[in-house]
Amino acid sequence: MKLLVAALLPTIASAFVSTATIRAPTRSAFVATTKLAAATGPAGKPAASKEEDLELTLQIILESLATQDDGDAIVDDDDDDSAEPVQEQPKAEKKPKKKKKKSQPQDMAPVEMDVSKLDIRVGVIQEAWEHEEADKLFCEKIDIGEEEPRNIASGLRAYYKAEDLIGKRVCVLANLKSRKLVGFPSHGMVLCASNDDSVVFVNPPADAAIGERVACAGFEGEPATENAVQKKKVLDKVFPDLKTDSNGVASYKGIPLTAGSGSCVAEGGMADAQPDSPGFVPRLCAKVSIIMKH
Repeated sequence: MKLLVAALLPTIASAFVSTATIRAPTRSAFVATTKLAAATGPAGKPAASKEEDLELTLQIILESLATQDDGDAIVDDDDDDSAEPVQEQPKAEKKPKKKKKKSQPQDMAPVEMDVSKLDIRVGVIQEAWEHEEADKLFCEKIDIGEEEPRNIASGLRAYYKAEDLIGKRVCVLANLKSRKLVGFPSHGMVLCASNDDSVVFVNPPADAAIGERVACAGFEGEPATENAVQKKKVLDKVFPDLKTDSNGVASYKGIPLTAGSGSCVAEGGMADAQPDSPGFVPRLCAKVSIIMKH
């Protein structure tokens, strides 16, 4: 501001007159035309000297500048130049998100295929009749504790008569997929023991409830699904260890199959039935392979 006033003083000095009115520089210099009559001194008389006139003029200029609005004030270029420009803060760079490492699945122990994967249920044959197109098959309706009896075909016509089957208590392998045997939809199979001369049912204890699952101590667990039994070939892995002991008790790896308060026993006490002779096997399984070949 001091530089501005100093710049105005020579102009005012050169314009010194004895008249009562002096015009200030135009607005392009600092503001609109300003009357300086007051610079003529007290009571409207001209200033006594040039110095007095300059002093009064300077006073008027300073008072005028002090009363100007911010929008009318003269901007000091030097001050503006000295002001440092506001620097924009650089935007923080986004850190890339770290991808979570997927935990590697731990090596799972292979599932042991044992008798617990078989869902063997206590059942009773309600109806039985000869298959019309297969001379080796019986068609049966067996109650295993479900809402409806199971349709099951058994290749036992060489060993039993149809009337002998009705009311017989049996063990049924229930977690097998339904399939048609010579047109008859069979959903499961009955367990039998066999030797070179005969094939007989494996009977559950008299007090075993219909629908009760046959157990084997030490081999507890949920049975496999019907699909798993087929895909994982559970029957091929479990059947070789199913046998009867010297008392005809059905067992798995020497441990009896049980239900109710006792063990499941081959009819007539067929002892030491071995799977290779053909042993303790679901007879239908052996017969199906023959039927399918023919």
